[in-house]
Amino acid sequence: MIWLKRAGWLLAALLACVVVVLLDFMRHGGQFRTLKPHTPGVCTPVPLTASAEDIQIDRARGIAYLSLLDRRAGMQGIETQGDLYALDLNTEPLQGDSALARVPSGFHPHGLSLYRVGDGSLRLFAISHPKGQPHTVEIFEQGTEGGFRPVATITDPALRSPNAVAAIGARQFYVANDSGARNIWQRFGELVLRRGLSEVLYFDGETMRVVAHGLKSATGIAVSGDGLRVYVSETLGRRVRVYERNAGTGDLTPLEDIDLASAPDNLNFDADGNLWIAAHPKTFELVRHFISATHPSPTQIFRWSPNAVGVPRLEEVLLDDGRALSAGSVGAVVGRRLFVGSITEKKLLSCRLP
Repeated sequence: MIWLKRAGWLLAALLACVVVVLLDFMRHGGQFRTLKPHTPGVCTPVPLTASAEDIQIDRARGIAYLSLLDRRAGMQGIETQGDLYALDLNTEPLQGDSALARVPSGFHPHGLSLYRVGDGSLRLFAISHPKGQPHTVEIFEQGTEGGFRPVATITDPALRSPNAVAAIGARQFYVANDSGARNIWQRFGELVLRRGLSEVLYFDGETMRVVAHGLKSATGIAVSGDGLRVYVSETLGRRVRVYERNAGTGDLTPLEDIDLASAPDNLNFDADGNLWIAAHPKTFELVRHFISATHPSPTQIFRWSPNAVGVPRLEEVLLDDGRALSAGSVGAVVGRRLFVGSITEKKLLSCRLP
C-alpha cells in the first residue's frame, strides 16, 4: 500500500499547488482589495445596441466613434456583425448612426484609432477579428458625404492577437498584441505565471515588425499629441509602459512605467495632453462577469498628467463597483464630459467632470 500513500501525497501536493496559484492570481488581480466607489460628478447611462469596447473622439466636430459589437452574444457562440458607430455629442439626448458607408463582411471590431491626415481628411483604423480568417487592421477614409469607406485591409502573420491600434500616419500605425503565446503551455505561462510574451508591432505602410516585446498582455496603446511618446497598457503587469518614439524609424525606447495597482485597458489622450486610463481593479471579478452577465465587474478610470507640477501626476477619477457599468474598458474626454465604454454592456456611462 506504499503506492497509495505516495499517490495521496502527490495528489495533496498538486492540490496545494493549485490553491497557491489561484490565491496568487486573485491577490495579484486585486481580489482582496477594499474598493471605495466614487464618481467625479453626475453619471448617466447612454443606451446602445451593442457594447463599445473602444472610443475615439473627433473634437473638431463633436463626434464620438465607437467600436460597436455585441460581445456578450459572441461569448455565447452567437454569430454577430460589428459596426463603427458615430455618436453626435452636439445633440441632447445623444443620437448617432453607423459611421461606415459600407461595413466589411465578417467585421468584428476591437481596438480603434482616429487619425487626421495632412490634407484635413479623417481616417479610422479598426482591428477586426473575422471568424475563421486572419486578424486584420481595417482602414477607413471619410468621404465628402460624411461616411467612412474602406480603403485598405492590412494583415500579417505578426498579427497573432491584436487588441489595440494607434495610427501615426495615413497607413502607418502601432498595434498591441495582447498575447504572444504559440501553444497552450505558453498561454498558461502568460495567464498564470505572468510571463511577458506580448509585444508591440509597427507598420510603416509596407512592412510590419516588432518594436517592443516582453510585455505582460498589452491591451491598450496611444501616441502623445506631439508624436514623441507611445503609451502601452500591460493588463497583467498592472502598469502602463511609456516609450520614446523615433519619428524616423518608428523604434521605441523605454522611458518609465506608470504603476497602477490595477489592470489597465484602453488609453485615450484629451485635448490638454492628459492620458485617460480605463482599468479593471479586480480581474477575477472580470472573469466571473464574462461567465455570468449578472455578476458585476468593477470599472476604474485614471487620469495621468505628464506635465503636472506640485500635484500627483496620477489621479483616480472614477471607481464604480460594476452596478452602473461593468467591465469598463475605455475612458474618453471631450470638454467637461467623460465617456466610459464597456467590453460587454450595451451602454456608455456619461459623467460630468467638475
